[in-house]
Amino acid sequence: MARSILVPHDGSANAQAAFQYALETFPNSRLILFHAIDPFEVTPADEQLPPLTDEWLADQQSRADRLFEDAQATLEDEGDTTMTLEIETETGVGSPAQVILAAVDESGADQIVIGNRGQGGAAGARMGSTAELVVKRSDVPVTVVR
Repeated sequence: MARSILVPHDGSANAQAAFQYALETFPNSRLILFHAIDPFEVTPADEQLPPLTDEWLADQQSRADRLFEDAQATLEDEGDTTMTLEIETETGVGSPAQVILAAVDESGADQIVIGNRGQGGAAGARMGSTAELVVKRSDVPVTVVR
């Protein structure tokens, strides 16, 4: 039976390294590239949370689609031959750690491969808060990639 690997991706270099690691380490597995859409994320340009409308969600989904395309294009640009593997993409809306864990249950993933810190990670931290919560709460094995 082929393994099923969930790889959360937020566009960070560490998430891309986790994606690369999963492709190289589990070449015959079902690979699910996952992005958590966080409705509570406030960027420095935002003064407050954006209104959670259908338009906002469609915009966030479009951003996730571009993130998935960019992640895969980066590997193709580097000449990665493992890209012949079909990669599934999924998104979830909510607190990143919670939707990552829910996605594992919904997809039937056997393992998670996650970057140690994401976009908002504090410099010098060994592991970001999302990766730490996923490691602590996951019912499946978790590989943390730096």
